[in-house]
Amino acid sequence: MIDQATSLLLGRLVLGRSVASLATLHDGRPFASMIPYAVLITGRDPAIDDGHPDDTGSVVFVSHVSRLSPHTRDMIATPEVCLLVTAPEAVDASGPPPQALPRVSLPAVATFVDPAHPAHDALKQAYLDRFPHAADWFQLGDFSIVVFEPTSARFIAGFARAMTLSPKQLHAAVAAAAAG
Repeated sequence: MIDQATSLLLGRLVLGRSVASLATLHDGRPFASMIPYAVLITGRDPAIDDGHPDDTGSVVFVSHVSRLSPHTRDMIATPEVCLLVTAPEAVDASGPPPQALPRVSLPAVATFVDPAHPAHDALKQAYLDRFPHAADWFQLGDFSIVVFEPTSARFIAGFARAMTLSPKQLHAAVAAAAAG
């Protein structure tokens, strides 16, 4: 069981960052890149809830990627990926050592969303709310919305504070942080 303070730390970490490391399989070898992301909490918007018949909802990460990028081609070939979101390092030596920084590793399944899909507009808007400068990129034919649905979460809340969480626990943490 995750306590309330730790849950809030996780939720704030996920909502407070805008980029993640993305691990894919590239020509049979590990490959890492960086992607910007927005977060959607399902259970709040009927346009994106069609895949979630229960009322517990889930957390999905939304990105906008170019087919010219190796990581996009990797996700098309093998949709099982992993995102890593980390807290920022301290500017000076007074902060915690890097090994103690909160971070969450999110094994996920990447799904490309066709522009005709009913959820596309809500996903696009979530991304543009976070990254308004990307509006023109939606006019380019090589870009697509991709949704990452975590299958678990490995959260390191600090030094010697590691835990594996279910998607429902991740949802609860992010939803609580979003609520205030």
